[in-house]
This record gives sequence, C-alpha cells and structure tokens, in this order.
Amino acid sequence: MSTKLLKYLEGSRLFELLKDDERAIFSLFGLSFDATSDAVLEQQEEFKRDLLMGIIQELLDYDVDEMSNPHNYTGTGKLQYEMYRFGDKRIIDVLIEQFGEEKLYGTFRDLYDNHILVKIKKMAENSRENVEQLHDAAPEIYENNFPNFMKRFDWRALEAEYEKDKKRHNVTMEWLQEKQERELQKVLELDIMHHADEPSVQAIEDSDFPYHQSFLSHKFEPSVDYKEAYTRFMYYATRKEGLIIPKLGEYGQYIATYINKFRPEQKEALFGIIKKLELIHKDMVMFNPELGKYLGLTNDEGIEGTRYFGIYINLLKLFEEPWFKEFRSDKKYSLKWIEKFLNDLLKSEWRDEIADEWYKPDMKKTMLGYIIGCLITAGVLEGSDSAIGSAVVKYIKFDDKVILGKTIAINFGKGRKKGYCDWICDYVKH
Repeated sequence: MSTKLLKYLEGSRLFELLKDDERAIFSLFGLSFDATSDAVLEQQEEFKRDLLMGIIQELLDYDVDEMSNPHNYTGTGKLQYEMYRFGDKRIIDVLIEQFGEEKLYGTFRDLYDNHILVKIKKMAENSRENVEQLHDAAPEIYENNFPNFMKRFDWRALEAEYEKDKKRHNVTMEWLQEKQERELQKVLELDIMHHADEPSVQAIEDSDFPYHQSFLSHKFEPSVDYKEAYTRFMYYATRKEGLIIPKLGEYGQYIATYINKFRPEQKEALFGIIKKLELIHKDMVMFNPELGKYLGLTNDEGIEGTRYFGIYINLLKLFEEPWFKEFRSDKKYSLKWIEKFLNDLLKSEWRDEIADEWYKPDMKKTMLGYIIGCLITAGVLEGSDSAIGSAVVKYIKFDDKVILGKTIAINFGKGRKKGYCDWICDYVKH
C-alpha cells in the first residue's frame, strides 16, 4: 500500500511535466488516477480492518505529513484544468476521438501485437539510428545548434554569481584574464574531458599550459592528470590574444558522443564553461573592442558574445564624445537612442556585410565614416561633411587630423552608397 500510494503521488508530479502536445494521454491519466485511487482506498480500508484484528500487513513507509495533505496530490491544479478542458464531452467520445474506434473496439491482444509491440521494435531501431545519425553530423551542424543546447539550462544563478563576483573585485583586463583561467580550472577538475583522446607527451609539451598556469594560484601544483585534461580541452579550443575561443562544432560533437557517460554535474559544467567564457569575453571586449572579432558569429537574443559586439563598442565610444551632441539634429537622438540603433543595426540583415568589412585590415576607420555618412543622410546629424569630419577625427586616433578629416568626409559619401544606408534611413524615419 505504501508503494502504491507513493506511486500515485509520483504520477501526479509526472503529470505536471507533460506538455500540451501530449494531450492525447491526458484523458488516460485521469482514468488511471481514478483506478489507482480505487485500489489504494480498498487497501487502506483493508489495512484498518486487519489492524483491528491484530494483523499488521506492512509498515507504512511514507512521510505522513506529506501524504495526508490533499494539495500534494493536486499540485498546481493541472489535472483539474486539463480534465475541465474536455468540457462536457463523454469520456468514451473523447477516447474514440483521440485513439480511434479500431483500437478501442479491438482486443487487448490486438492492441499489444499489432500496435504496442510493432512500435516498441521501431522505437528501439530508431533509437540506434538517431544516435548514429547524430554522431555522424558535421561539426558545423553542432556549431549552428549550440545556442539551442545552451537554452536547455537556466543560467540565471550563474549570471548572478558572476555579477556578484565582479562587485567584490576591481574589474580589470588582468582580473578577467585570471577569472577565465580559474573558471576553466574548476571544470577541468570535474574531469569533463575524461573521454577525449589521450594526448601525447609532445602535445602536452607543445600546449600553452605554462601560460594557463601563470594565472592560477601560486599554491596550485598541477598533476600530470590536470595537464592532460587541459591539453584535451584545448583540442576543442584555440587561444586568441588571451581569449579561450571554443570550437563549438567539435566540442558539441564530443559532448554528443559521450553525453550518456557524464554525471549530471559534469553535463552542466560542459555547457557552463561556455556560458562563463561568454560572460567574461563580453567584459573583455568592453576593455578592448578589437577582441570582438574572435567572438561567435550569431546569437538570436542579442549581439553580446558575438563578433558584432566589438563593432558596437567601437561605434558607441565614438558617439559618446562631444562632437555628437554638437552635430545631432535633435535632442531626441540621445546616447540611449544610439545604443538601441547600433544594437538593431547589428542584428539586422546587414550585420554580416558590416562585420565582414569591419574586420578587413585597415577598414575600421573607413567604416566609421560610412556609418556617420548614413546618419547624416538620415537626418540624425546636421552640418557639412567637412565640418563633421573635422570634428570627428579629434576623437579617433589618426596621425594626421587635417588630411584624415578630409578623408573621413569622403567616406561619408561612400557610406551613402551602401545598401544599409537605406535601412538606416528607414529606421530613423520610423
């Protein structure tokens, strides 16, 4: 009886997890709960009768406070809600509608032989085929889908802890570099790279482990196993100007291949280190916008953590200078407006064209001129090209302000011919 009662409660909690696309079985859950409760009630009455006769059928192995509270069975009220959604329809009519007359008026032998067993065999076959197909997927498929993997976790606690940690320290580029290496240390000590290929002695010696260790505690004495774990992790990452940039395609493929062999805390750590690196890198780009070119290519939720973020920071810093207030056509074009405009521009269909040009050698200063020229055309800025150009170059680290003031004014005109200029004009108009 204890087991049946606990299973009833477990079933109630399982029902809370069902999604709306599983509604076909909601009616059966309702019927099953009713049947199970009949069985439990019969056993409970039998238990009372036996005890009066001095017979103890079993020791009641459950938390009496939990099991005696009806609210623990009804939970959030989902069962009531779903039963009421069927309205005044007869139960048999709902079952016929959902499962068809063939099954409902057939025999249980037919149900098992012609439906359940056939589908079990197909599910078993598909379970292997799906895994093999997944493991054979190209790395770029894993990279494209990695944002979806990340969404399976709730990162709010991790983000809050990171923000709290920043408040306890003086955040500098040096602190962020150290933070990056120590966060990696934490997950490596969870043995998340256990299933990666064993590195050779040469691979360990050729790795940049000494650089990594230089940011760890002076008391830390790395073992051979730790050095091996670091080398294994770096099979799936590169280091660019201090940033650890994961190869999400290969890394995703590694996780997918061994996902069922990891403990729950390892599974979260495998993805958690990616989130931590994303947060740290975002702050690194604030100090050095040029690092933005090493970040990811896409992010449906925003530009933070992507290669567009460095462009955003560079442009924003330029518009924060006094020249913008001097030449803006209206006070409504505030820094807040600029922030939203840049964010929207770098999420638009033109973002890749802008980014591809931006990261070409010696193109950043030219691109600044292009964007400003578009804003002049759109009416956000007013004044002659030469006047605005002369003002802007004071805040860009150019060697020859006079010549480059004329040059940037020429780039204003070139920017007006870009396809995204029409987008910017429409954006300002609306």
